[in-house]
Amino acid sequence: MNKREFAKTYRKISPNNLTIETVLTDVDIFLETLKEALQIEGKVKFVKKGTFEVISRKPRVISNPATRERMTVYPKKIVKFRASKKIK
Repeated sequence: MNKREFAKTYRKISPNNLTIETVLTDVDIFLETLKEALQIEGKVKFVKKGTFEVISRKPRVISNPATRERMTVYPKKIVKFRASKKIK
């Protein structure tokens, strides 16, 4: 599901009659707020929904399948979502 499909779903379940542009700006604001909160805290928890958290991946050595050349993938941080037991 991309952002536009997410906005359309949000628009359907919303009790107000919203335009797609206002819904897209609301989604953008939510995503920016979530991004800033993850940068500050490193973890955002939605009760009975799930948790977004920043984890760091370890560096590893891989090989290019075409040339068999060994390359190093550097460590990086990614965002992981864990759904709560209520959603599962």
